[in-house]
Parts: sequence; structure tokens; C-alpha cells
Amino acid sequence: DTPFTGIFNDELSTSATDTRVMQYGAESLFATDDQYVFTDKGAATIKINQKAKTATINIKKNVKWSDGKPVTAKDYEYAYEIIANKATKSQRYTSSLADLVGLEEYHEGKSNTISGIEMPDGDNGRKVILHFKTMKPGMNTSGNGYIWGTAAPYHYLKDVKFKDLMSSDKIRKKPLFFGAYKLQKVVRGQSVTWVPNEYYYKGKPKLSKITASVINPNSVAQSIKSNKFDVISVINSQWQNVKGTKGVNFIAQVPLSYSYLGFKVGKWDAQRGENVMNPKSKMNNKALRQAIAYGMNVDQVYKRYTYGLSFRVPTLIPKQFGDYFDKNVKGYSYNIKKGNEILDKAGFKKKGTYRVQPNGKP
Repeated sequence: DTPFTGIFNDELSTSATDTRVMQYGAESLFATDDQYVFTDKGAATIKINQKAKTATINIKKNVKWSDGKPVTAKDYEYAYEIIANKATKSQRYTSSLADLVGLEEYHEGKSNTISGIEMPDGDNGRKVILHFKTMKPGMNTSGNGYIWGTAAPYHYLKDVKFKDLMSSDKIRKKPLFFGAYKLQKVVRGQSVTWVPNEYYYKGKPKLSKITASVINPNSVAQSIKSNKFDVISVINSQWQNVKGTKGVNFIAQVPLSYSYLGFKVGKWDAQRGENVMNPKSKMNNKALRQAIAYGMNVDQVYKRYTYGLSFRVPTLIPKQFGDYFDKNVKGYSYNIKKGNEILDKAGFKKKGTYRVQPNGKP
């Protein structure tokens, strides 16, 4: 619904719109099951060794870029270099990724290589061993933040200086991918046309062409009714205008993102590079925070403003993560009585300081 910037590279892109436009070619190295746990069905396999503090990645033999060149170990290392080299101005570098041995030193310019990336068969091999400082429980799942999931074509981009990558035509106009489709045409900010990648490791894709276009959300309803597009996204606020349309299949997509209420209980110390708790903070009281949560009628708000399409999740790990989801957690439903009982038990009644009102405010 908004113009895309056209940064067709996972290591440099920060726009959700760019990600959606790239999805036909930009494939992750690792496949997952329905609960986002890594499987061996993707372009590469990954094995986590908690004791050795390593992740071993093997890129499959027939995985090739859309120019026919094989995806190599160096391509995977190069993706980390793009992220960690300050000259690229990538926003993907995080303290979590820096759990990889040597990545921080490379980022700070203290080393020309990333010591924690081992390539037993050399740059042109297909095996990579990542060495970590510490191991995390979620390392066997997609999006864990500690293991990067894509590769970048070193043979194609190596002649472009890091500082010029983001603006390069090799990123903006003629990028390479190893996914099902390759980019054929770009109308800057407005549309992209994709055609099959003849070297795709899973065989010939089913569609002969895909054109993705930007459209104003207010035009979605009419576009659906006039059959202008084969596939189109509908935001919740447009649902009332389209739900009765004939000859259309509606598919619900439950996102992995959610909104939450946060309480200020400290401040960010820029010099120390960490959050510092304030024990005297007004909101640094568990009972008060719980009472406010019970005073928020979230279900009624969702019913009124999203036509019932949004819903409350009771805990930080949602149901999509299978066994990691705790079905016994009830969360904080609207309950004024319970909120006030918690305040009374904590001694707020005697002080006469707080009471939860029907509007959720203390």
C-alpha cells in the first residue's frame, strides 16, 4: 500500500514493503515446519551443537543463483560482512548477531575477517561452521536473531564497495536471487515483474509471470469487485466493504506480530549501553501493573475497531509456536473486580492512592 524503496537485498532492506515485493525471489536458506523449527527441506541444512557451541550449515549442491552460479560458503559469509561492515549502513546488525565469535571485532574495524565463520572446504565449498560465544534455546527456530538465514552473491557484488552497495544497480535494478523467480522489470516504487528462475533447485515454478503492484488501501474494495488482481491483501478496516464479494476466496493470515502495553520503569543509559531500572519508578509495582491490565477492555476495542478480526494473545509466545506456547496462561482479561482486589491486597486501599476505574485508568 506504499511505494517500495527497491533495496532488493535482505541484509540491507528494512522495509516490510520491500520484503513483500522481494518474496518471489528472496528465499531463506533454511526451511521450517509449521512451528518454525528448522528442517532439512530448504536450500541448506543446519545442525546445532550446544556442547561445541556451533551451527553447521550445508548448502545443497543444486542451489544456484539466477545467473546459474552456485551458492557457496563465501556467499553466506558475505551476507554477514554486509550486515556488520559499518560502511554499508545496514540496520540489521544487532547484539544478538554479535554472539557470533569475531563479528563484533569485524564491525568495529579491529579485524578484516570474521573469525567465528569457518569454511572447511574453502570459499567455494558449501559447508560453513558458525562458532558462538553462548548458545540460546531458540537457535533451532527461524527468526531467532542469532543465526542469519540468507546468502548474498559474492561473485556478483564483490566489485561494489560496501559504501555503494545500497545504491548500486546490482541491488536496485538487477539483483540476483536463488529463489523460485528472478526479477525481470522494475517500475521504481510502483511495480515489479518476476519470471521463473530457470536454475531453481526445486524445479520449474508453476507461474509464467508475477507482477506485484502498489495500490492505495482505499481502492482495494473496488479492485476486488472488478477482478483487477488475482491476489490482493485486505487490511482489517476494509473488511466490511469486501466480505460479501462473490467469486472470491478469502484466506485469513494470522501474523507473528502483536501490540503490547509497556510500562516505564527506568531509562536508557547511552554511556553504559544498557537499560537502568529505577526502583522508585511509579510503575515499578507489580500489583499496579496487573490492575491496569485487568482494567483494559481490549476485547471490546477489537470488536469495535477491527470487526472482530484482531484478538488478544494471553502470553508473549503465541499459539503458532506449538509446544513453546503455554496453554495454561490465561492472560489479563477485562476484570475490574479482580484488579481492585489486587490493589487492596497490595495496600493501595489504605493509602487511598489508586483505584481502577471502568475506563481502565488508575
